[in-house]
Amino acid sequence: MRKWGPLIAVCLGACILLVDVTIVNVALPSMARDLGASFASLQWVIDAYALALAALLLAAGAFADRYGHRRAYVGGLALFAVASLVCGVAPDAGVLIAARAVQGIGGAAMFATAPALLLASYQGRDRGTAFGLWGATNGAAAAAGPLLGGVLTQRISWPVIFWINLPVAVVAIVLSRRFMAADRPVAVGRKNRIDLPGAATFSVAAGALVYGLIRGSDDGWGSPALLSPTLSPRSPSWPSWWWNTARPTAAKPRYWTWRCCATPPSPGC
Repeated sequence: MRKWGPLIAVCLGACILLVDVTIVNVALPSMARDLGASFASLQWVIDAYALALAALLLAAGAFADRYGHRRAYVGGLALFAVASLVCGVAPDAGVLIAARAVQGIGGAAMFATAPALLLASYQGRDRGTAFGLWGATNGAAAAAGPLLGGVLTQRISWPVIFWINLPVAVVAIVLSRRFMAADRPVAVGRKNRIDLPGAATFSVAAGALVYGLIRGSDDGWGSPALLSPTLSPRSPSWPSWWWNTARPTAAKPRYWTWRCCATPPSPGC
C-alpha cells in the first residue's frame, strides 16, 4: 500500500476531476426542473467548470512549483470537495454555476500537479506503470461520467452526482498526506517567484479563448460577441503576449523559442 499509495491518491483525484466534466450532462433536465434554470444557465453549469479549469491551469502549476506540489494537490482536492458540497445544496442556478467555477479552480490545481507527483514518487519501470495506470484512469473516468450521472440521477437525485465526490476526495487527501513525500522548502528568489501579472494575463487570455470556443457554435464563428474577447486588439490575449515577450526579464516557456504563431512576431522567432 505504501508503494502504490501516491498512485491511488492521484487516480482518485483524476476520477472525480474528469467524471465531473460530463456527469452533469444527463442531469440537466432535473436541474432545470428543480432550480427553474433557463437553457442558457444550464449551458454555463457545464461551461463554467471547463472555463475555470482551462484558464487557471498554468497559474496553478506555477503556484505548485513555488509552494509545493503535494500542498497544491491536497488544497485542490479540499476546494473541489467543498465546491461539490455547495453544488449539491445550491438553491438556484447562479449559486450552482459559481460553485462549478470553484470546482474548476480546484480541478486545475489537481490536474497541474498530478504528473509532477507521479514523477517524484516513482522511478524506472514503476514510473511507466504509474503513468500508464493514470492515463487509463483518465480515459475511463471521462467515459464513465454520463453513465454514472444517469444512474445516480434516475435512482436517487441529481445532487448526489456532486456529493459522491466528497468521500473520494477525503480518501485521496488521507492517502496523499500519508504516502506522498513532503514538499521540500523552496528558497524565495527571483528565479522561482511567481509571475503574478503574467499568470493573470495568461489566465484571462486563455479564458477568453476557451469562451470563444464554447460560444462559437451557438453565436456563430464570425459574430462580434465571439471575436471581441478572442481576436480583437482589445482582447486580453494581447496584454498576455506583450507581458510574456516584450520584457527582457520575462521567464518564457521553452516552446516560445520554436513555435511563435502570434502576430506581431515575438522576439526570438
